[in-house]
Amino acid sequence: MGSLFDLLTIPSAAVGLALGIGMAMLFHWLAPAGTDVVSAGAWFVGGGWALGLLWAAVFGSRPK
Repeated sequence: MGSLFDLLTIPSAAVGLALGIGMAMLFHWLAPAGTDVVSAGAWFVGGGWALGLLWAAVFGSRPK
């Protein structure tokens, strides 16, 4: 496996990151007052990126 930058540039991880940011923005907009939206947003963004990495690991193409 390469460097951390290589992990950040995997296309499916970038899609997961974008979806996580979108979910965090939606949660920030819809959450009731007094909710810790920063912590929840960080979990959404990190979880989206991790799911994108997992998707690439399971369904990605591997050299033979």
